[in-house]
Amino acid sequence: MTNDAYGHAWRRIRARVLRGAQACAICGGPLDFDAPPRSRWAPSVDHVLSVKALRGVDGATRERLLLDERNCRPVHYGCNAARGAGLRDKPNHVSRGWIV
Repeated sequence: MTNDAYGHAWRRIRARVLRGAQACAICGGPLDFDAPPRSRWAPSVDHVLSVKALRGVDGATRERLLLDERNCRPVHYGCNAARGAGLRDKPNHVSRGWIV
């Protein structure tokens, strides 16, 4: 798949994952669709099985998993960044007391 085709497919999946989403799958806080892009509370899409974890997997399988909606969840941009490429469910730090 070309980069353009991958980008188009990813944008479609991202839109479907965020459609109707209200809460971050990591911290449980509300997603702020009015927040500036790439700000801490803006909506983002996280790969449950991270992109980094898929390194070394053959190309077709990796591409299929990266574009699989079941491997994606709605999250805050900040929670996604704090989670990084690891497999843990909770970010290292969240300023609000949502994590129990």
